[in-house]
Amino acid sequence: MKGMIANKYPQDFAERCFSQIEGFGTYGFPESHAISFANLVYVSAWIKHHYPEVFCAALLNSQPMGFYAPAQLIRDAREHDVEVRPIDVNHSDWDATLEPIANSTRFALRLGLRMVAGLSEKDGEELVKQRGEGYHSPNEIVLRAGCGRSVLDRLAQADAFGSMKLQRRQALWRVSALDGKIPPLFAAAATDLFDEPEADLPPTSPGQEVVGDYRATGLTLRTHPMGFLRTGLQAKRVTTAAVLKELPNDKRVTVAGLVLFRQRPGTAKGTIFLTIEDETGVAI
Repeated sequence: MKGMIANKYPQDFAERCFSQIEGFGTYGFPESHAISFANLVYVSAWIKHHYPEVFCAALLNSQPMGFYAPAQLIRDAREHDVEVRPIDVNHSDWDATLEPIANSTRFALRLGLRMVAGLSEKDGEELVKQRGEGYHSPNEIVLRAGCGRSVLDRLAQADAFGSMKLQRRQALWRVSALDGKIPPLFAAAATDLFDEPEADLPPTSPGQEVVGDYRATGLTLRTHPMGFLRTGLQAKRVTTAAVLKELPNDKRVTVAGLVLFRQRPGTAKGTIFLTIEDETGVAI
């Protein structure tokens, strides 16, 4: 400050400059640190641009971390033409993996068992270890992987029996009969010994399936929740995220969506900044 004053700068200006520099010192970092971050950002951006499926798989396998939840990472990947395949007891590893796509140099992203709410890594890895050439029924998972009823319930809730042609409600019906165990006397018998007869279960609605997905995994590969409300929202002249990007500044609009992030705390005047998502994208 003495140097600035000696160079004819006003006292109050010198004090304000010093205050700003002092404030930056609480969160600023040296040039070498900045260069390291810049290098990581450059490499990450290159991978995301050229291999979005690899980038998404890596972030999913590093959860929990960062600013974005798995649902947003997967939405972004699909917007960049990544094929995302569901959790499945016969195809998923514990982590997200990459699977070849026929007649393509690209890979599909297979969601991992780690995304099933409440499923332990130990149970998930044992299921994968004992899978061999595949499970043909929930009974085989009990016999070979030793999974208990709670594990089977979580897998069924996550709709992870698709390769067995069992939808969520059918799978829950099947595993409820097993109670997580099969008497040792029958362990070597045919694996369909304890299969329940097919029940005429009422079908679930698309909305119920999406709710089930969010409860079990925190995301869905089906219709975005806002899609079910769009007709009513259009009647109320609610703007989608996609249309919002094309509107001019200073135009007053109404938007709606799932809240992804919220600024905490709000501003001094009570303004809250939100990031929301609908079926067309993100609005900030």
